[in-house]
Amino acid sequence: MKLLFYFLLYMVPACLFIYMAGMVYSNNRHSAKHITCSLLYVFTSMWFLGVFTTLVIYPTAFNAITIYWVNGSISIASLLSLHLWLMNASMYNKKNGKYLKLLFLPGILMIMTFPIDSWMLKGNGGNSLDSMFTPGPGIYLLWMVDFLNLIIILILTVIEMKKGNNAARIWFKGIILYFVWTVFMLSAAILFQNTSFYFFFYFIPHGSLFWLFAIFISMSRFDYLSSYEKRYQILFERSPLGILIMDEETNVLEASPKILKYLGVTRKELLQSPLVSFLSGIDKVEYIEEHHKLFENRIKLENYEMTFMNKLEEQVTLLVDSDFIMVEGKTLQFVMVKDITEAKAIEERMKFLAYHDILTGLANRAAFEKQITSLINEKEMFNLLLLDLNKLKRINDTFGHQAGDQAIQHIADILRKVTKGKHHTARLGGDEFVMLLNVENTENTIEAIRQQLDIPLKVSQNNQIRVSASIGVSSYPLDGETIDQLYSIADKRMYVEKHDVRTVEY
Repeated sequence: MKLLFYFLLYMVPACLFIYMAGMVYSNNRHSAKHITCSLLYVFTSMWFLGVFTTLVIYPTAFNAITIYWVNGSISIASLLSLHLWLMNASMYNKKNGKYLKLLFLPGILMIMTFPIDSWMLKGNGGNSLDSMFTPGPGIYLLWMVDFLNLIIILILTVIEMKKGNNAARIWFKGIILYFVWTVFMLSAAILFQNTSFYFFFYFIPHGSLFWLFAIFISMSRFDYLSSYEKRYQILFERSPLGILIMDEETNVLEASPKILKYLGVTRKELLQSPLVSFLSGIDKVEYIEEHHKLFENRIKLENYEMTFMNKLEEQVTLLVDSDFIMVEGKTLQFVMVKDITEAKAIEERMKFLAYHDILTGLANRAAFEKQITSLINEKEMFNLLLLDLNKLKRINDTFGHQAGDQAIQHIADILRKVTKGKHHTARLGGDEFVMLLNVENTENTIEAIRQQLDIPLKVSQNNQIRVSASIGVSSYPLDGETIDQLYSIADKRMYVEKHDVRTVEY
């Protein structure tokens, strides 16, 4: 009957804490707060299990279990509580916040002194089989350290309450009740340990249930330690946009399946890794600096285009929008992206076609007029060279239109070769080409064109032709100051040469 009583008194709460630990951890396996809270519940459960074990096997190893197991679990739970509350108040993120880790030294040092004889227990070592538990100076000092941690936690809770944290109000009530319960039961147990009222000892751990319920209520009412994995799961899975959540160091905390597709990575590779490490072809240092600036000034992105090479060596262009959200007191960047790679390629193709000739890839008439207008507006001297392919109709009639296209492409290749991108070259249509040249380079360019035209063009396996062209040149501003004037003069001079051309030999 006594065993059943002990089981109900300790094992039920222990299992409740284990259940809560699993629930919190499953909410978010990557969150430091979730992991810390889960461990806190685990070691609190160990406290109950330790007391249950001492009562079941009493008096065997009573002192050793009480010191190492019970008080060890309490001390570790105290340190985990302090760590959790420092994170709740974002104390580590403040200036010199890293020095707050020194608060853990007293507790760690006290745990390390457990094996010292006559330190934790008076008159005997912690491993004694004696059932009389007489606290030594070490145990009182240990309790003082745990009490100090509780005071710090209480102060941090008050700070959070002043910030308007509704969950902190629940924590405050739970901590106060836990403190009052524990101090009363512990004092009574020590005071009446040799009397019939020693039963107070049985109820010392149960004050932690107030803390358990305080956190549980804050989770259900105020979304504390909730799972943003579950919160956004449907949105992540079904949204037509890619969605990810990042911290200030570009570490990805959550990402939708579309993000994985865009980056060409697995979920395991991406989560908890810096996003920038998966973006090839961009300046990573500049990206991180800009990212920090966004966080510092809380700048939202709207229709920001980003082009990079993903892990599969595919070029991807994304349209990015972002905002900032608070998750468990920490500022994170919520990013929504749309893949516009195909649309961007179509747009670039349309831009190309708007100013380029499809057959040759040279600039077209629209691009030529834009370029010559710019030169005229800048009052720069230049020569306009007009070139016309001779006997194109005869080539088409004799060898077919494919051979005619080859001849046009051959002329385009020659013009590209002799200018090497230094001058503007365009195909105006049909067999007519135009070039805008520096005055001092015109003669050399014409000579280079004629030399290249002397090289026969192979139009089929058994046939080759010698392509010829007529050239006319006009100068700005000597021959005219408008496009029409310059084109007209060059056209007349080109046709003078064309009429003098002899029949092309095949």
